[in-house]
Amino acid sequence: MRARREPEERQIDVLRETAQSVAASFGLEIYDIVCRASGPRGKIQVFLSRPEGSVTLDDCESVSRQLSRELDVLDPISGRYDLEVSSPGLERPLREAWHWRRSVGETVALRWREADGRVRNAVAVLEHASEDSLRLREPRGEAFDLPLSAVLSAHIHVDW
Repeated sequence: MRARREPEERQIDVLRETAQSVAASFGLEIYDIVCRASGPRGKIQVFLSRPEGSVTLDDCESVSRQLSRELDVLDPISGRYDLEVSSPGLERPLREAWHWRRSVGETVALRWREADGRVRNAVAVLEHASEDSLRLREPRGEAFDLPLSAVLSAHIHVDW
């Protein structure tokens, strides 16, 4: 029995280009794409965002239908997979520099590695984000700078 393989980089590039084209035709953009093994089938998750406003269920359904048709024709991903199209949600992950820049002013939960190797966690307001650095302010009012490369994981923090 063969182990399920993750899609190759070339396949992901075709998937991303196709998804971006389809999303743009509906006035949307791709926030993130996650591909993973999921049992005997793969799972492709496409997360949508709208530059101004929010993503609706109808948006997800429209993009899903059109993207599915185009992927059936192009067949860039070998093997069987399930396609899931949704918004990234309120507590969306922050992975790309543009995710951070768009989230300035919001509260984020993040985990990073210090220069000495220690891992730290914080919930802070994102004051500034550039291509390679962040400026955050903790609830106590202390501001700190952090290289984007030090971030291990992060997402928007919603105080429920």
